[in-house]
Amino acid sequence: MFISNLEWRMFCTSMRFYKKHGYWPNIRQPKTFNEKIQYRKFFQKHALFQTCSDKYAVREYVTKLVGDEFLVPLIAVVDTPDDLEFAHYGDNFVIKANHDSGSVFLCRDGQFDQNYITKRLAKKLAENSGKKRNEPWYSQIQPKILVEQLLVAQDGKLPEDYKFHVFNSLGGQKFFLQVDYDRQTKHSRCIYDEFGQVTEISLNKPSNQQPLPQIKNYTKMVELALKLAEPFDYVRVDLYNLDGHIYFGELTFAHGSGFRKFTPQKYDREWGDLWELSASF
Repeated sequence: MFISNLEWRMFCTSMRFYKKHGYWPNIRQPKTFNEKIQYRKFFQKHALFQTCSDKYAVREYVTKLVGDEFLVPLIAVVDTPDDLEFAHYGDNFVIKANHDSGSVFLCRDGQFDQNYITKRLAKKLAENSGKKRNEPWYSQIQPKILVEQLLVAQDGKLPEDYKFHVFNSLGGQKFFLQVDYDRQTKHSRCIYDEFGQVTEISLNKPSNQQPLPQIKNYTKMVELALKLAEPFDYVRVDLYNLDGHIYFGELTFAHGSGFRKFTPQKYDREWGDLWELSASF
Protein backbone atom coordinates (compact mmCIF):
# COMPACT_ATOMS: atom_id res chain seq x y z
CA MET A 1 0.00 0.00 0.00
CA PHE A 2 1.43 3.36 -1.06
CA ILE A 3 1.58 6.12 1.52
CA SER A 4 2.57 9.65 0.59
CA ASN A 5 5.38 11.52 2.27
CA LEU A 6 2.83 13.90 3.80
CA GLU A 7 0.75 11.08 5.26
CA TRP A 8 3.85 9.39 6.64
CA ARG A 9 5.03 12.57 8.33
CA MET A 10 1.57 13.14 9.76
CA PHE A 11 1.50 9.58 11.06
CA CYS A 12 4.89 9.96 12.76
CA THR A 13 3.78 13.27 14.24
CA SER A 14 0.55 11.66 15.48
CA MET A 15 2.50 8.86 17.18
CA ARG A 16 4.66 11.38 19.02
CA PHE A 17 1.58 13.48 19.81
CA TYR A 18 -0.23 10.49 21.32
CA LYS A 19 2.74 9.63 23.53
CA LYS A 20 2.91 13.23 24.77
CA HIS A 21 -0.76 14.14 25.15
CA GLY A 22 -2.50 10.80 25.58
CA TYR A 23 -4.95 11.21 22.71
CA TRP A 24 -4.73 10.64 18.96
CA PRO A 25 -4.82 13.96 17.09
CA ASN A 26 -7.21 14.86 14.31
CA ILE A 27 -4.80 16.99 12.33
CA ARG A 28 -7.06 17.61 9.34
CA GLN A 29 -10.05 18.67 11.45
CA PRO A 30 -8.44 20.01 14.64
CA LYS A 31 -10.29 21.06 17.77
CA THR A 32 -7.65 21.46 20.48
CA PHE A 33 -4.86 24.03 20.63
CA ASN A 34 -2.12 21.46 20.03
CA GLU A 35 -4.04 19.84 17.17
CA LYS A 36 -4.36 23.25 15.53
CA ILE A 37 -0.62 23.80 15.82
CA GLN A 38 -0.14 20.52 13.94
CA TYR A 39 -2.68 21.63 11.33
CA ARG A 40 -0.76 24.88 10.88
CA LYS A 41 2.51 23.03 10.44
CA PHE A 42 1.14 20.83 7.67
CA PHE A 43 -1.52 22.93 5.96
CA GLN A 44 -1.74 26.59 6.95
CA LYS A 45 0.28 29.10 4.97
CA HIS A 46 0.77 32.81 5.56
CA ALA A 47 2.89 35.29 3.65
CA LEU A 48 4.45 36.54 6.90
CA PHE A 49 5.34 33.20 8.52
CA GLN A 50 8.80 33.13 6.94
CA THR A 51 9.57 36.82 7.44
CA CYS A 52 8.47 36.90 11.06
CA SER A 53 10.24 33.64 11.96
CA ASP A 54 13.51 35.03 10.57
CA LYS A 55 15.14 36.74 13.56
CA TYR A 56 16.82 39.20 11.21
CA ALA A 57 14.01 39.96 8.75
CA VAL A 58 11.44 40.34 11.55
CA ARG A 59 13.24 43.47 12.72
CA GLU A 60 11.90 45.34 9.68
CA TYR A 61 8.39 44.05 10.39
CA VAL A 62 8.59 45.31 13.98
CA THR A 63 9.99 48.66 12.86
CA LYS A 64 7.13 49.21 10.42
CA LEU A 65 4.42 48.31 12.93
CA VAL A 66 5.63 49.80 16.21
CA GLY A 67 9.04 51.45 15.68
CA ASP A 68 12.68 50.48 16.02
CA GLU A 69 12.97 51.71 19.62
CA PHE A 70 11.71 48.27 20.69
CA LEU A 71 14.47 46.34 18.92
CA VAL A 72 17.42 44.92 20.83
CA PRO A 73 20.53 46.81 19.58
CA LEU A 74 22.18 44.91 16.75
CA ILE A 75 25.98 44.67 16.80
CA ALA A 76 26.70 42.55 13.73
CA VAL A 77 25.22 40.21 11.13
CA VAL A 78 27.44 37.61 9.46
CA ASP A 79 26.97 34.62 7.17
CA THR A 80 29.29 32.05 8.75
CA PRO A 81 30.85 31.36 12.17
CA ASP A 82 34.28 32.15 10.70
CA ASP A 83 33.09 35.72 10.09
CA LEU A 84 32.49 36.34 13.80
CA GLU A 85 34.91 38.84 15.39
CA PHE A 86 34.50 38.13 19.09
CA ALA A 87 37.10 40.69 20.13
CA HIS A 88 34.99 43.51 18.63
CA TYR A 89 31.74 42.79 20.48
CA GLY A 90 32.61 43.90 24.00
CA ASP A 91 32.00 41.89 27.17
CA ASN A 92 28.22 41.39 27.00
CA PHE A 93 26.51 40.18 23.86
CA VAL A 94 24.25 37.46 22.46
CA ILE A 95 24.96 35.34 19.40
CA LYS A 96 22.05 33.60 17.69
CA ALA A 97 21.13 31.91 14.43
CA ASN A 98 18.26 33.55 12.59
CA HIS A 99 16.71 30.42 11.10
CA ASP A 100 15.83 28.12 13.98
CA SER A 101 14.70 27.93 17.57
CA GLY A 102 17.21 27.50 20.38
CA SER A 103 20.54 28.46 18.83
CA VAL A 104 21.27 31.25 21.31
CA PHE A 105 24.57 31.83 23.12
CA LEU A 106 24.88 34.34 25.97
CA CYS A 107 28.30 35.92 26.37
CA ARG A 108 28.56 37.79 29.64
CA ASP A 109 31.38 39.61 31.43
CA GLY A 110 33.81 38.50 28.76
CA GLN A 111 33.17 34.85 29.57
CA PHE A 112 32.54 32.64 26.55
CA ASP A 113 33.96 29.62 24.77
CA GLN A 114 34.65 30.83 21.24
CA ASN A 115 35.54 27.38 19.93
CA TYR A 116 32.36 25.81 21.32
CA ILE A 117 30.12 28.55 19.94
CA THR A 118 31.59 28.44 16.44
CA LYS A 119 31.36 24.65 16.27
CA ARG A 120 27.75 24.61 17.49
CA LEU A 121 26.78 27.36 15.06
CA ALA A 122 28.41 25.57 12.14
CA LYS A 123 26.35 22.50 12.96
CA LYS A 124 23.13 24.48 13.39
CA LEU A 125 23.54 26.46 10.18
CA ALA A 126 23.89 23.19 8.28
CA GLU A 127 20.60 21.83 9.67
CA ASN A 128 17.21 22.23 8.05
CA SER A 129 15.31 22.92 11.26
CA GLY A 130 12.06 23.43 9.37
CA LYS A 131 12.15 19.92 7.97
CA LYS A 132 13.22 18.49 11.32
CA ARG A 133 10.30 20.13 13.16
CA ASN A 134 7.76 20.05 10.31
CA GLU A 135 7.66 23.86 10.45
CA PRO A 136 8.29 24.73 6.79
CA TRP A 137 8.62 28.48 7.26
CA TYR A 138 12.04 27.92 8.88
CA SER A 139 13.26 25.97 5.85
CA GLN A 140 12.79 29.00 3.61
CA ILE A 141 15.06 31.29 5.66
CA GLN A 142 18.57 32.05 4.45
CA PRO A 143 20.74 31.24 7.51
CA LYS A 144 22.65 34.09 9.12
CA ILE A 145 24.23 34.80 12.49
CA LEU A 146 23.16 37.78 14.57
CA VAL A 147 25.15 39.45 17.33
CA GLU A 148 23.00 41.55 19.66
CA GLN A 149 23.57 43.49 22.84
CA LEU A 150 22.97 41.42 25.97
CA LEU A 151 20.19 42.99 28.02
CA VAL A 152 21.13 43.27 31.70
CA ALA A 153 18.96 44.97 34.34
CA GLN A 154 20.26 47.43 36.92
CA ASP A 155 20.38 44.67 39.53
CA GLY A 156 22.63 42.62 37.24
CA LYS A 157 19.94 40.10 36.32
CA LEU A 158 18.75 39.19 32.88
CA PRO A 159 15.29 40.59 32.10
CA GLU A 160 12.18 38.43 32.33
CA ASP A 161 10.81 36.96 29.13
CA TYR A 162 7.09 37.65 28.73
CA LYS A 163 5.30 35.40 26.25
CA PHE A 164 1.90 36.61 25.08
CA HIS A 165 -0.30 33.92 23.52
CA VAL A 166 -2.59 36.04 21.34
CA PHE A 167 -5.79 34.83 19.65
CA ASN A 168 -7.48 36.96 17.00
CA SER A 169 -11.08 36.25 16.04
CA LEU A 170 -14.17 38.04 14.79
CA GLY A 171 -14.99 38.66 18.44
CA GLY A 172 -11.75 40.56 19.00
CA GLN A 173 -8.39 39.77 20.60
CA LYS A 174 -7.78 37.63 23.65
CA PHE A 175 -4.47 36.68 25.23
CA PHE A 176 -2.79 34.71 27.98
CA LEU A 177 0.58 35.68 29.40
CA GLN A 178 3.24 33.06 30.12
CA VAL A 179 6.04 33.93 32.54
CA ASP A 180 8.85 31.55 33.48
CA TYR A 181 10.52 31.79 36.88
CA ASP A 182 13.81 30.42 38.25
CA ARG A 183 14.91 28.79 35.00
CA GLN A 184 18.28 27.78 36.45
CA THR A 185 16.94 26.27 39.70
CA LYS A 186 13.32 25.24 40.29
CA HIS A 187 11.87 26.13 36.91
CA SER A 188 8.19 27.04 37.13
CA ARG A 189 5.81 28.61 34.62
CA CYS A 190 2.75 30.69 35.42
CA ILE A 191 -0.06 31.43 33.00
CA TYR A 192 -1.99 34.66 33.58
CA ASP A 193 -5.25 35.74 31.99
CA GLU A 194 -5.71 39.09 30.24
CA PHE A 195 -6.65 40.71 33.55
CA GLY A 196 -3.33 39.72 35.12
CA GLN A 197 -4.82 37.00 37.33
CA VAL A 198 -2.88 33.78 37.72
CA THR A 199 -4.71 30.75 36.34
CA GLU A 200 -4.60 27.10 37.34
CA ILE A 201 -3.04 26.22 34.00
CA SER A 202 0.27 24.39 33.88
CA LEU A 203 1.83 24.32 30.43
CA ASN A 204 4.56 21.69 30.30
CA LYS A 205 6.06 23.05 33.54
CA PRO A 206 4.57 23.21 37.05
CA SER A 207 2.99 26.47 38.16
CA ASN A 208 3.93 27.97 41.52
CA GLN A 209 0.76 30.10 41.39
CA GLN A 210 2.78 33.27 41.86
CA PRO A 211 0.74 36.47 41.47
CA LEU A 212 1.86 38.62 38.57
CA PRO A 213 4.45 41.09 39.89
CA GLN A 214 4.07 44.77 39.19
CA ILE A 215 5.65 45.42 35.79
CA LYS A 216 6.72 48.84 34.57
CA ASN A 217 4.87 49.88 31.41
CA TYR A 218 2.85 46.65 31.42
CA THR A 219 -0.06 48.31 29.61
CA LYS A 220 2.33 49.32 26.83
CA MET A 221 3.62 45.74 26.62
CA VAL A 222 0.10 44.45 26.08
CA GLU A 223 -0.53 47.12 23.45
CA LEU A 224 2.63 46.13 21.55
CA ALA A 225 1.90 42.40 21.75
CA LEU A 226 -1.61 42.85 20.39
CA LYS A 227 -0.40 45.12 17.59
CA LEU A 228 2.33 42.74 16.46
CA ALA A 229 -0.15 39.85 16.55
CA GLU A 230 -2.85 41.51 14.42
CA PRO A 231 -2.15 39.73 11.08
CA PHE A 232 -2.42 36.23 12.59
CA ASP A 233 -5.23 34.07 13.96
CA TYR A 234 -2.80 32.91 16.67
CA VAL A 235 0.79 33.81 17.47
CA ARG A 236 3.02 33.94 20.52
CA VAL A 237 4.67 37.33 20.97
CA ASP A 238 7.77 37.38 23.19
CA LEU A 239 8.83 40.65 24.82
CA TYR A 240 11.48 41.66 27.34
CA ASN A 241 11.11 44.39 29.94
CA LEU A 242 14.38 45.94 31.08
CA ASP A 243 13.69 48.35 33.93
CA GLY A 244 10.60 49.55 32.09
CA HIS A 245 12.12 49.63 28.60
CA ILE A 246 10.33 47.12 26.38
CA TYR A 247 12.23 45.06 23.82
CA PHE A 248 10.93 42.71 21.16
CA GLY A 249 12.03 39.09 21.44
CA GLU A 250 10.44 36.99 18.74
CA LEU A 251 7.23 35.77 17.11
CA THR A 252 6.49 32.05 17.39
CA PHE A 253 3.87 30.34 15.24
CA ALA A 254 4.05 26.80 16.65
CA HIS A 255 4.46 26.99 20.42
CA GLY A 256 6.46 23.96 21.53
CA SER A 257 5.83 22.54 18.04
CA GLY A 258 2.47 21.38 19.42
CA PHE A 259 3.93 19.07 22.05
CA ARG A 260 3.49 21.14 25.21
CA LYS A 261 1.08 19.43 27.59
CA PHE A 262 -1.70 21.29 29.40
CA THR A 263 -2.66 20.48 32.97
CA PRO A 264 -5.62 20.28 33.46
CA GLN A 265 -5.98 18.92 29.94
CA LYS A 266 -9.32 20.69 29.38
CA TYR A 267 -7.39 23.89 28.61
CA ASP A 268 -5.96 22.30 25.48
CA ARG A 269 -9.53 22.32 24.13
CA GLU A 270 -10.41 25.72 25.64
CA TRP A 271 -7.43 27.40 23.97
CA GLY A 272 -8.36 25.53 20.81
CA ASP A 273 -11.85 27.03 20.97
CA LEU A 274 -10.29 30.51 21.13
CA TRP A 275 -8.28 29.85 17.99
CA GLU A 276 -10.45 30.48 14.93
CA LEU A 277 -8.35 29.05 12.12
CA SER A 278 -8.13 31.30 9.08
CA ALA A 279 -7.71 30.14 5.52
CA SER A 280 -4.17 30.19 4.20
CA PHE A 281 -3.13 33.41 2.47
